[in-house]
Amino acid sequence: MKEKIELFEHDSKMLAGIAGKYSHDSDEYRALEHAAIALWYALGDDFERFQEYVAKFQGDLSLEQRSHLRAMGIDPDLDPDSGDR
Repeated sequence: MKEKIELFEHDSKMLAGIAGKYSHDSDEYRALEHAAIALWYALGDDFERFQEYVAKFQGDLSLEQRSHLRAMGIDPDLDPDSGDR
């Protein structure tokens, strides 16, 4: 639970700092407010699943990176833990 709260506090402070640059009736402010609510919901609903999703999302390769790997003969979609080579 402590890890969830610390993550929310850190990210919500960042969101609040960005939101402070916009008027309270702007679309940007409203979107950032929704992001803070969504973050709390995601952390509270299924924290482990949320962490896995974030790790996967941050680990995705760009199209350029995928193309480069394929040009080197490496399949970027091959699961390295599957034993397939």
